[in-house]
Amino acid sequence: MFFHQRFVPGLAIYSYMVGDEKSKQCAVIDPTRDVGDFLEIAKREGLRITHVLETHVHADFVSGSAELKSRLGDDLQVVVSGMGGPEWTPPYADRVVEDGDEVDLGTVRLKAIHTPGHTPEHVSWALFDDSRSKTTPWLIFSGDFLFVGDVGRPDLLGEEARKKLAHQLYESVFGVLPGLPDFTEVYPAHGAGSLCGKAIGSRGSSSLGYERRFSGALQRREEPEWVATLLDGMPIAPPYFRRMKKVNAEGPRALGPELRGQKRFAAREVHERVCDHCLVLDVRPKEAFAAAHIPGSINIPLGHNLPTWAGWVLPYDRPILIVPDDPADVAEVVTHLLRVGFDEVQGYLEGGLAEWETHGYELGRLETISVHELDERLKKESGRPFVLDVRTDSEWGSGHIEGALHIHGGKLQERMTEVPRDRPVAVVCGSGYRASIASSFLKREGYRDVTNVLGGMSAWKAAGLPMVKA
Repeated sequence: MFFHQRFVPGLAIYSYMVGDEKSKQCAVIDPTRDVGDFLEIAKREGLRITHVLETHVHADFVSGSAELKSRLGDDLQVVVSGMGGPEWTPPYADRVVEDGDEVDLGTVRLKAIHTPGHTPEHVSWALFDDSRSKTTPWLIFSGDFLFVGDVGRPDLLGEEARKKLAHQLYESVFGVLPGLPDFTEVYPAHGAGSLCGKAIGSRGSSSLGYERRFSGALQRREEPEWVATLLDGMPIAPPYFRRMKKVNAEGPRALGPELRGQKRFAAREVHERVCDHCLVLDVRPKEAFAAAHIPGSINIPLGHNLPTWAGWVLPYDRPILIVPDDPADVAEVVTHLLRVGFDEVQGYLEGGLAEWETHGYELGRLETISVHELDERLKKESGRPFVLDVRTDSEWGSGHIEGALHIHGGKLQERMTEVPRDRPVAVVCGSGYRASIASSFLKREGYRDVTNVLGGMSAWKAAGLPMVKA
């Protein structure tokens, strides 16, 4: 049996390829939109991708099923669950399965097991290797139903749906899973860092026996208590999750083999707004952005978390122009953005900010200070800064600066009126990354005296400066 697990950091996505080395048939499970890796691996291994299997309609990334279908045509069959009704059955599917239906790759078979709760249509795919056992599954691709150390959240479709989904999740955990043996290997759709659960482990796989013994989410208790425990401390879901659900349910646009966003814009063109209505996305490090940037640009430094924060804070109705640190970074940035549905990436600033500077165009700057400087300023009577903490609820609860205002960074645009314009604003997060994003939005909205506290609360704690707890 051929097996390949692919991991996308940041969004923490696991996709899989499984195949029969005799029949040369291969299936891809829960692919991301950038499908080049799957095609290259299949070619290298001498396999034919004959099926794409979805566990559910994804909320945190654009599915690659339609993209693979556009590349491979009628040689490929897209297989999805139909157990959530027409609303949750993508129109690009070639086959719609019910509980117990199978996909045959030769001696490798995949059986759909309805495991609703994260979503109503969710299926897990149990894999059988008939050369070893025709009656006992070797492993299970559990999608967003079962993670290492956790289960999928049931609260992404609204309060009314949450009640029904939480009940279904309880039934899936304690009614469906007991039908599988302890030695069944578990391969989930996400790892640590995903917002599709609250306590997902960092390992790429586990076994049902280990999870039954050590995962708190698999310890049976009365349903109301189990649901309350599961939802307690659940992270805020980004608003782009709703958009991804809609895109994946209706069918995403096919991109083709040529990567978008490769057009080069001269500094003069950017200054003259040749890219009309473009949002300028500066992906350079926060220190470089602070030193100099195009006024009005948004800073999301390039890294694994770029797609998550792009989904949190960027509008989907505007084309994007990238300011890179290095032109070689553009392909990575565009791929990150495409994974979360930003299709209108127009191109990038040729020559980077240095080209903008040599043309003598206006520059914006963002003040940065150390935690020691912030501490000194907070002790002064006049000019005392307003501290804005943009961390998560759990981070805030673990300790914060006295008198600070807490607004999750992803919610800042909704609550910006709570931040005063007549006082200096010092923005703090865990290390300075999220604070740079938030600061760039404040500057864009006309806040003049904004400061990013470098090192954030990590540096504040390390320096032994005073904190209070909620």
